[in-house]
Amino acid sequence: MRSGLTAGAAFLGFEMAVGAFTTQAWAFPQSIVQTDGLGAPTSALEPSQLLMGVAIHLAFSVGLGVIFAALTQRLGLSGGKLLIAGAVFMWAESAISIWAVLHTLFPATLPLLFAAVPFWASFVGRTGFGLVLALSLNRAR
Repeated sequence: MRSGLTAGAAFLGFEMAVGAFTTQAWAFPQSIVQTDGLGAPTSALEPSQLLMGVAIHLAFSVGLGVIFAALTQRLGLSGGKLLIAGAVFMWAESAISIWAVLHTLFPATLPLLFAAVPFWASFVGRTGFGLVLALSLNRAR
């Protein structure tokens, strides 16, 4: 649980830092709420959307951390294999969550998520999530 929270906080911090230079610092967490239809699309700072987006992001991060920990425990992964698994896990999770789930359920609002930060930042952030998750989990074991 702690590993997912640690990785989620690192990912969120990175996305918000990139957003501060490319769109708005709050664009990424607010886009989570707006993509899911829980908030009206706006580029203005909406504190309730920001807080809800952070909460949703961190809750999913904890869930992903639990799933990853269980998978890697079952497979007996450690060291370098655990790091590789962290990156691959997040690439697979990204493909599933963005293309299979969000594209299917929220096709009209998915562009809001894509516009929050540049693609490279999303790719680096998600890969970083996987690496931080693996490092944090390895340390906890």
